[in-house]
Amino acid sequence: MRATKTILMGAMRRTAAAAACIARVPLNGHRRLLVASASAAAAVGMAVAVAERGVCVTEGREVKIANWSNTHNITGTLYQPSSMKELEALVRHCHEKEIKLRPVGAGISPNGIAFSEAGMVNLSNLNQLISVDEATGRVRVQAGMRVSELVDALRPYGLTLPNYASVKEQEVGGLIQAGAHGTGATIPPLDNAVTAMRIVTPGRGSVEVTRETTPHLLDALTVGLGAFGVVAEVTLQCVRAHNLEEHTFTASRAEVARNHGRWLRDNKHIRYMWIPYTDTVVVVTNNPTSKPKGVVGEAVSETEEARRLRPLRSLLVDRISKATTEAQERLGLDIELVDSLNFAECRDWLLKFDALDTDHVRRVNRAEARFWENSEGWAVGDSSEMLQFECGGEQLVLEVAFPTGTLDNLKSPVPREDRSIPASSQDVAFVVDLLDEIESRKFPAPAPIEQRWTRASPSRMSPAASASMDDVFSWVGVIMYLPVKDPEVRKGITDKFDEYSKLVREVGGRMSSDVYPHWGKIEISKSPAGRRADQEWLARRYPVKLFNALRRELDPKNICSNELIDQAFPIKPSDF
Repeated sequence: MRATKTILMGAMRRTAAAAACIARVPLNGHRRLLVASASAAAAVGMAVAVAERGVCVTEGREVKIANWSNTHNITGTLYQPSSMKELEALVRHCHEKEIKLRPVGAGISPNGIAFSEAGMVNLSNLNQLISVDEATGRVRVQAGMRVSELVDALRPYGLTLPNYASVKEQEVGGLIQAGAHGTGATIPPLDNAVTAMRIVTPGRGSVEVTRETTPHLLDALTVGLGAFGVVAEVTLQCVRAHNLEEHTFTASRAEVARNHGRWLRDNKHIRYMWIPYTDTVVVVTNNPTSKPKGVVGEAVSETEEARRLRPLRSLLVDRISKATTEAQERLGLDIELVDSLNFAECRDWLLKFDALDTDHVRRVNRAEARFWENSEGWAVGDSSEMLQFECGGEQLVLEVAFPTGTLDNLKSPVPREDRSIPASSQDVAFVVDLLDEIESRKFPAPAPIEQRWTRASPSRMSPAASASMDDVFSWVGVIMYLPVKDPEVRKGITDKFDEYSKLVREVGGRMSSDVYPHWGKIEISKSPAGRRADQEWLARRYPVKLFNALRRELDPKNICSNELIDQAFPIKPSDF
């Protein structure tokens, strides 16, 4: 029996430099996923299996893989080709032998959408910048390149991506196929930056699609969920590198409702973090500036940082001091370390006490609100840095998108007499309604409920797909943290999060447009009735017939699919 190695997919990078230990560490306020240890990297090394048409086909290795939030893990066969020819031979071989070959990137998606025990292919060895056209700003990259690597590679050319998701450790192929997005009501999701793409398909071999020659096919394949084949190369439309000035401040719910339309129009990038059980909304704006990188005004001193963190640290000291020695040891809490903890660490430690106790969660949220109220400030940095943000620890996440009109004419909400805050637009009303339900039901919802916006996407399978590129879509994410390792506690939180997800869909279902999930965050129901309801829900939004027809054409033996894809978009075996 072959030995297995556990790999955190967000950490996986098979390079000569893979000697660092596997870890999550904060860097400049953001979590970074580091490379696996040398021994773990060696476990995913390739061995020659067969020679096909003069090209060596690599043999997969059995590995244990977990996604970045450690909510999905499997033991499966992983292939990592080292050249385009190897990749093409591997796909051809697996197609002929009917071997599963699910494309998997950096494993960032909270739902493990790319995982398959039967077989996966990762392109982390194919991570090079192929070409740069400085005149047009178009760049060609191998799909295994991480966004962070692409940022560094583009810096000498003065180029950058038009927008960024909350982290930049995704591989480019996964970023595009899952429909990742940033925020900014005039900026489409990142799939819109794709002007050409080379995909290695089981049924048709390597296929090149471009905006100029095959625009409709490109729109159908770009957000493809890995179901059509392996995206190998991508051409991206970049923009000139630029600095952004970030302003972080707080507002009341009523102030947000009153000013929302103007803020959305006046700021290139904006996001809200609504804090349940408080009247505090964190507002973060980012706008282009010619100012140099750095903190605007006085730098934050250690004394000032301690003042900002005092509400969280004080609550944490109080809870630890009242806990038994056994509880402190079981939860890994040391009162002597409290003053060394940053914001996200304080919240994680506090939620270790009881993430399902509404009164406790309410106190934590109120302490977090005071932290943000103490933290108004401005900072300037490269756009690739300023659009990243701290995501917290291990967590369960659901994010949904829905249309909210245009910048000049935001859609009015469905009237509701008992809405706690008058809202003139559907996007704000949705979150207010969700908060009203949370607080009336005394649901233990931690902070934040995050809200972002994008322009529409031309990609047919994007949650923000629209025939009108003037449409604006709002993206709303809810979260519950998994601060402890105890399986029973984690199951309890997971079960409660299922209730939270149903509540989001219930509130969304009251709108004329309904809400639809980010592909990296959808979970399909385990019950037959729930699964049918999920299939009907998705079919109301997406061109399922087109999606499945392309699967039959490009992957006729269904080797690139997995359980999630097959459950969301079922095709009878006889259809292949």
